[in-house]
Amino acid sequence: MNINEFIEERKDEWDKLERVSVKMRTLGSSHALDRDELWELGRLYTAAISDLALIRSSELASDPNNEVIAYLNGLVIRVHEMIYRKPPFHWSSIWQFITRGFPSALRKSYGYVLVSTAIFILFGAAGFFVGLSEPGFLELLVPDSIISKVESGEVWFDDLFAAAPLASGFLMTHNISVTFLVVAAGLTFGVGTVYLLALNGLLIGSVAAVCLKHGLSAKFWSFVLPHGSLEITAILIAGGAGLILGHALIDPGPYRRGDYLSVRGRLAARLAMGCVPLLVLAGIIEAFFSPSPLPAWTKFIMAGLLFGSLMAFLTVAGRSQPGKTIPND
Repeated sequence: MNINEFIEERKDEWDKLERVSVKMRTLGSSHALDRDELWELGRLYTAAISDLALIRSSELASDPNNEVIAYLNGLVIRVHEMIYRKPPFHWSSIWQFITRGFPSALRKSYGYVLVSTAIFILFGAAGFFVGLSEPGFLELLVPDSIISKVESGEVWFDDLFAAAPLASGFLMTHNISVTFLVVAAGLTFGVGTVYLLALNGLLIGSVAAVCLKHGLSAKFWSFVLPHGSLEITAILIAGGAGLILGHALIDPGPYRRGDYLSVRGRLAARLAMGCVPLLVLAGIIEAFFSPSPLPAWTKFIMAGLLFGSLMAFLTVAGRSQPGKTIPND
């Protein structure tokens, strides 16, 4: 078969690929094609690439302006761009992630989050009980400014309410940076994540011990729990994400360590990104509500409502309904 006969035989296939590409361009995405059309697209596209390579190796390649080569090359380029281009951004995708993707990813990782929670609680309890019995231990962890305030019968967060608008933005960015640090520390084979969880647990336990010694427990916990119900939960989730990275590095199984880390890193990234809205809301509450002069019981009720609502949301949201499936994140 000479090259001209080959072109005549293949033209119908190229026309089919052209029609599919027009439909893709009209609908805006290859995802709009049905299963059979996607299968046909893959077959026609790979065949067109082979045809182009063959024609370029023929005598037609000696003509730099050959219409067949130019047409087929343009067709292959157009289809390639439509297949591999990134889907357009839609604001609804953020809502889908928050209400479906994040809770689903969290439930897949609950074992790691439980380990993260256990580390935090264990060291928090250690900081509390050692702090009660060893005053010197408190001085190692708790800043002197906080200790001196508490010893004088005052709390260090009263001034926060007066500067709430400014403090809110700072608290958001600070908490988000700490949370992402906890996740990234998982790349130290999980050691960094465990250290940060333990340190935060020791710190909050130690501060609680100082406040208890000076009769300020109610003020302390009524300040911590309203925003802490979200903020601490986010840090524990971030700890789970860091442990996922650490476990992937320690035990990649039959996979190459880099490949397995890449796969598990996507799950960890979804957990980290899901913590951001929690931390934004926690920053607002910490600046405007937690240090407010409202009675302690109202803050405890708010903390309970926030934590209960969050747990219910993370437990129920994103589960597939009868006849529906959750798309792969």
